Amino acid sequence: MPNSSVTGGDERRFLRRAALVLAALAAVYLFWQLSGPLLLAFGAVIVAVLLRTIADPITRRTPLPDGVAVLVAALTVAALLAAAIWLFGSVIADQTQELVANLPTSAAELQSMVASWPFGDQIAGLDGSGLIGGAGGLVGRVGGYAVGTLGVITSFVLLIVAGVFLAANPRTYRDGLIVLFPPDRRPVLREAADTTGRALKAWLTGQLVDMVVVGVLTGVGVALVGLPSPLALGLIAGLLAFVPIVGAIAGAVPGLLLAAQGGWELMGWTLLVYVVVQQVEGNLIYPFIQKRAVELPPVLTMFGILAFGALFGFAGVLVAAPLLVVLFVNVRLLYLRKTLGEDITVPGEVAKPTDRRVKPASSSRPRRPLRSAEE
Repeated sequence: MPNSSVTGGDERRFLRRAALVLAALAAVYLFWQLSGPLLLAFGAVIVAVLLRTIADPITRRTPLPDGVAVLVAALTVAALLAAAIWLFGSVIADQTQELVANLPTSAAELQSMVASWPFGDQIAGLDGSGLIGGAGGLVGRVGGYAVGTLGVITSFVLLIVAGVFLAANPRTYRDGLIVLFPPDRRPVLREAADTTGRALKAWLTGQLVDMVVVGVLTGVGVALVGLPSPLALGLIAGLLAFVPIVGAIAGAVPGLLLAAQGGWELMGWTLLVYVVVQQVEGNLIYPFIQKRAVELPPVLTMFGILAFGALFGFAGVLVAAPLLVVLFVNVRLLYLRKTLGEDITVPGEVAKPTDRRVKPASSSRPRRPLRSAEE
């Protein structure tokens, strides 16, 4: 007969593993059901990282308390936005209205415009089943999205308020989450949280610089080729540059649609502007920024954005890149280094000081030979 103690131990191990699998499935299901609030919470974390990026230098260089420094950072961001609106708001608003008026406002207008091109009938799909039929569905969906404007505004206000509270006292929220884990795991998790925060700060700083450069270059470029509404087009390109790779393609669409109505020559020059800007951004600016931030592999970034967009919609596309930064840092730190023991670098990690201990002076001088007692 089999040993009953061995059989009982196998059963307990099986039940334990089954319970872990069920708990993991329940966690995935709960995450799926709460994906909206969780993505909103992650957006608040990004806002908090932005405020801490401004507040930390203020805290180090002034006697202001940490909470007051965060308040100064929030007021600084608000003042910059207000100044930009005051300086360029009316011009951008007029150019945006002009841009919207000049763009094809329906699938029928876009279909007739494309049909006038060479081979346009095949591209447009005049039976409604081709590319323009899909564009018509997109127009309809955009109209449906507009209904939820009030919800979007409410979520945005909640995101800003939560981000300010997180930035004011981040250690309290970090420690409150880490205390849920066993005590022996807490130091590693605290290190991972701090490293992730520094990596997000570096990534966000670089991304903001990249957005400004793309917006300015695009606005100047389309103005030089004679395209109307250059400030609005530059603003759109700069804002969409927050989403790597995909944002560059989406940011070129309004300008190309606007240029298509002015003939092939204007469309060609406009396409050249967007290609040159993206080449400068992709080959000069973005690699320089990533060397000081988080060097995400381009293929991982592209498929990560597509995956998060398919799972969570437009909100998933917006937060895909910072979420990839979080996953990239924690996989390298917690799994590759702490679990597998790999000797790898981790973005956001504080460099350890090198050992600069000076050897005693006697070690650098030749020792005199000992004399014997007879001498």
